Amino acid sequence: MRKIFLVEDDPGIRDTLEILLTTEGFLVQSFGAVAEFNRRDKSILPDLFIFDVMLPDGSGTDLCSEIKGNEDSQNVPLIIMSAHADLEDISYECLPNDFIPKPFDIDDLLLRIDKTLNTY
Repeated sequence: MRKIFLVEDDPGIRDTLEILLTTEGFLVQSFGAVAEFNRRDKSILPDLFIFDVMLPDGSGTDLCSEIKGNEDSQNVPLIIMSAHADLEDISYECLPNDFIPKPFDIDDLLLRIDKTLNTY
């Protein structure tokens, strides 16, 4: 079973994604803030990271840079989601494998996750 680490501060979006992705056969571990994500068991690597850009105690782009700059996790694909930014806005901060604008279409989200997991 493929594992996804999701960092999303909006409980409605986080719960919806967790239910949707679990129904699709993924094992999802979700976090509502950067501090919570940083307390995770770092010995466990997911198959995919999904980060929201705007978080209450930091930024998904900063997390992206940390993940991509870490030798252990740099090859794990990463998707950034945002309602307030676009890929051009964040590409100078980090280089995610994909970018999903909010609000997102569920079918498109699932296709992008599948493509990202099967490409990287």
